[in-house]
Amino acid sequence: MDGVFVPIHEGGHLLFRFFGEFLSIAGGTFLQLGAPFALAVYFFFQRQAQGVAFCLFFLFEQFLPIATYMADARAQELPLLTIGDGDYVIHDWNYLFSKLGMLQHDIQIAATVRFAGWCGMVAVVGWLIWRGTRSRSNDSAGSH
Repeated sequence: MDGVFVPIHEGGHLLFRFFGEFLSIAGGTFLQLGAPFALAVYFFFQRQAQGVAFCLFFLFEQFLPIATYMADARAQELPLLTIGDGDYVIHDWNYLFSKLGMLQHDIQIAATVRFAGWCGMVAVVGWLIWRGTRSRSNDSAGSH
């Protein structure tokens, strides 16, 4: 599923490029997380709990590849993708963490993001199970 989000991430760089270099580079992650969040909001207003859960699950699932990318900020060993000039490839998180003065904490930040992703995925599944059991108990209570 992460392959689906690669073009979304790259598209975020293009979408945010009008707001300067920092936001252009951060824009990949903004759109990578913003797309499933926006869809979750849409399904929420449509009162479609399964759609909300699906989108929120994938929002939190995206924390995992983002954390992997973050943890690589200093080492820069991952292969990088780009749209446009292949000679000008920037490691997003090396750039962002450097600008924020946090490069030396890349692995710790990544671990926190990864943990938050797992917690979010478990919480979404738990919410969906709770909702299902609550719905079943309401159905059986109404049939007696």
